[in-house]
Amino acid sequence: MRGKAQSAVEVTLIVLILAIGMVGYVILLPEDARNELLDDDTTSITDDSDVDGEVLLSESPGSVSPSKSSSHTRSLEPIRLYSTSESNTKALATSITISKSIIGNNYKSIQFDIDNLEELENLELLFFASEYKGNLRIKLNDQLVYDSELNSADLPLALPTDALVSEGNVLEFSTDFSWNVFSPNYYILQDLQLIQDYLVEDKSTTRTFSIDNPEDISSVVLNYFVTCNSNDRGILTISLNNREVFSDTIFCEYLNKRELLLDDNYLATSNTLKFEITKGDYNLEEIQITEKTRAQDYPSFSFDLDNDMYQEIASGDKDIYLKLTFDDDTTDKEATVYVQDYSFDFNTDAMSYERKISSYVDDGANTITIEPLESFKISNLKVYVN
Repeated sequence: MRGKAQSAVEVTLIVLILAIGMVGYVILLPEDARNELLDDDTTSITDDSDVDGEVLLSESPGSVSPSKSSSHTRSLEPIRLYSTSESNTKALATSITISKSIIGNNYKSIQFDIDNLEELENLELLFFASEYKGNLRIKLNDQLVYDSELNSADLPLALPTDALVSEGNVLEFSTDFSWNVFSPNYYILQDLQLIQDYLVEDKSTTRTFSIDNPEDISSVVLNYFVTCNSNDRGILTISLNNREVFSDTIFCEYLNKRELLLDDNYLATSNTLKFEITKGDYNLEEIQITEKTRAQDYPSFSFDLDNDMYQEIASGDKDIYLKLTFDDDTTDKEATVYVQDYSFDFNTDAMSYERKISSYVDDGANTITIEPLESFKISNLKVYVN
């Protein structure tokens, strides 16, 4: 029993010594030989000479960069949209006196013009009656607009705008008849003036912006601030390239900052945003367009291995290599390379990078994908068998 136990210890010791020796042998091997033994043949060289062997794939990927989406924000000019009334006054006369009795009719006529009649919303007549007796009669272009004893509550007196013309309007002032020769009906009117309410509006306007490659845009967001300058609640409608993207009543007391996601399917190289209101008075400020680009696809390349060649590679008779050639030997080139379901990383500042990929490939179609961690340029990508 003691002999068998001693024999087992000796065998274990021999195996341990052999394992340590093999590890030391691998460590002391030159790098090329060690990579060859471990099927991890990786070199970074500055020589861009042609490869020796059968080339299965040769491509020029060009510039590669990390696949990250980016955003760009641009500002647009502020906007004021309004549909409101502005009032102004027009003096007609400082003072007039009218009377009517059995002796005679002393009436007065005042002529006036209206500027921008098509934009006039309301017209009112205002005056002060310092003395009066009887009924006051007022005609506008022969249309009776007032016939009553004056009541201050009736002032200012609304005049019908549909009776107006642009030039030569006539206001006629008179009073009713009095049989009393010694006490005629009369009015002394002072400070006669017209109050004109004009519709002043700019209810729609546009802003434009350009996008170089609309197909690269994943989303577009419109941001703006709204300030209400009146209590009128109008409807704001926003269109992108003649397609409505928003329409709703403006409630300034609830929310000033607005954010609107625009439909990227409506985008073009040159884009027009139209802002339009129904009524009210609003300022749209801090208008910004934020565009987010789609993540770029990583460069991917395919090659085929027929069954005979695959068997030669699998048996070790041949090896297959990936070689990347760059456009400089100074900058850092760092990436992860995927070959089928396997991956490896490289980081080099050399002119080229080469690695054996024999254990990664499959019989038939194979795909190589490069996911760069830095931006650099790949002048040539080769897959060859040697």
